[in-house]
Amino acid sequence: MKHKAILYVLLSTLFVLTACGASVEPEPTPAPPPTEAPEPTPVPPTEPPEPTAEPSPEPTPTIEPTATPENQLFRDDFTGELQPGWTWENENPDRWTITEDGWLQIMGEDPSLLGGDAQSNLLWRDLPGGDFSITVHLKTQPLVNFQQATIYLYENPENFVALNRGYCDICLEGGNAYYFEFKIGGEWGSYNHPTNATDVYLRLTREGDVISGYYADKPDQWERIGRYGGSYFEFKRIGIGVTNADPFGVDGDLIGQFDYFEITKP
Repeated sequence: MKHKAILYVLLSTLFVLTACGASVEPEPTPAPPPTEAPEPTPVPPTEPPEPTAEPSPEPTPTIEPTATPENQLFRDDFTGELQPGWTWENENPDRWTITEDGWLQIMGEDPSLLGGDAQSNLLWRDLPGGDFSITVHLKTQPLVNFQQATIYLYENPENFVALNRGYCDICLEGGNAYYFEFKIGGEWGSYNHPTNATDVYLRLTREGDVISGYYADKPDQWERIGRYGGSYFEFKRIGIGVTNADPFGVDGDLIGQFDYFEITKP
């Protein structure tokens, strides 16, 4: 009986030890249910951008040429070169030029046309028949006796009309003046009007049998200086020139600058 009890204890102990030494298999973790893929968010189609309208270029205005006045027969603004129809007499190319800003510049020498000499750089053109008006805009500053920048109606030393901005202190006190001079058939006449202006306008006109000289210190403010009426030589040409008219060889050369030259019908 005692032996059965001991055997029972031993078997019970062995069973317990065996049970304790046996590895316990863990229960498997159930797999999570599959995650459903999210519904794709629909992307609206990209609209192509509206084309940018390019601004239309502003039309370039057409510059209409300035209409020539009906009574204008000829005009030279001395831009770049002389207009056709001019003729030089006794040209000295070293003493005249056309400036970049459009002025005909003549530097005077001593011989004088009105003294019967071969004046240099006289510029001539044909004069139309009938009545006319000849106008120049001139800059000059005569300082010595007989210097002058002049418009000429000229045929020979016995027949001419001259209108100038000049200097003559034996002609009037101070010397500086506008001078209107003429010699018709050898008979001499002269008028003057004192001035110190260096930017001036000169005009010669013919109306019927009267030739008149005018001056202006400002555009279109004309004053008559003198006139000649009666029979006279039928002048065929008009000219401009600059001279020292200096028989004594005094130093200093007069410079005359002509802005424009114009012939019109009155």
